[in-house]
Amino acid sequence: YARYNDLLDLVVVRCKVGAGNRVLDIGTGTGELALRFARNRGCDVVGLDPSQAMIDEALRKLKRNEGAVAGFQVAEAPFLEIPYPNCSFDAVASTQAFHHVHERHKPAAVREMARVLKEGGRLAIGDPMFRDRADLEAALARWPDELEEEYFVYLDTLAPMFHKAGLSFEAEQLTDINWVVWGEKSEGTPELGHR
Repeated sequence: YARYNDLLDLVVVRCKVGAGNRVLDIGTGTGELALRFARNRGCDVVGLDPSQAMIDEALRKLKRNEGAVAGFQVAEAPFLEIPYPNCSFDAVASTQAFHHVHERHKPAAVREMARVLKEGGRLAIGDPMFRDRADLEAALARWPDELEEEYFVYLDTLAPMFHKAGLSFEAEQLTDINWVVWGEKSEGTPELGHR
């Protein structure tokens, strides 16, 4: 969690949104990222999380942020079954949650996030990521007790997932293990599913 606030702020910046834009925060937890979009950018935000306890805490925080426009709801599989129609959001964002998605489901998760983006909208993810397996092994050796091996993604496999979903791909390293990746949905991208 080194530079956690910087990670949140960079995700907000990379989404390039402003007042009145609709933003989806997946794996919202206690709503920190969602509230940054609402408070600092004037966005209308929806936060999804599988935990009712996290959603309850996000709603408590929202009450303390008068004027922020945000809604929070429980979603059993927030990355894989987004309960919104195609092209509903100007941006989709997630921090510190994508590593919980099993590697075999990551391509579907990227497609689902792209599905709900409007043309020209941006997807931004801030999460522990690694260039390749060797980078992950080095990090696990360096922090054996702090860094549990979950479903960390490699940049060289994530970039093709973005491209197949009709997104550009850029990446910026923030700490030894935390990266922010983002991509813009190109115009004319065929819809990847219907809801």
